[in-house]
Amino acid sequence: AASARAFSQVVACEDNISKWKSEIRELEENIAQEELKKEQFVAQAVEVPRVKIEELAHVGIQHYSDGLVVSSEVDRLTN
Repeated sequence: AASARAFSQVVACEDNISKWKSEIRELEENIAQEELKKEQFVAQAVEVPRVKIEELAHVGIQHYSDGLVVSSEVDRLTN
């Protein structure tokens, strides 16, 4: 009787282990999917500042260019 009980306990343990390993595989897959999603969001988050920097650089270059035009006009009028 004790050995039959022990055998059924072994089977129960094996069932639990199998179930938990399956849950672990599922969770690892969820983690992998979430990591990919996070990488995509990180790439998007980096993209926004890069676009903003390019816009500001363009505005700065335009202001510099306008300043050169005004400066050359001032030089022409004062000479």
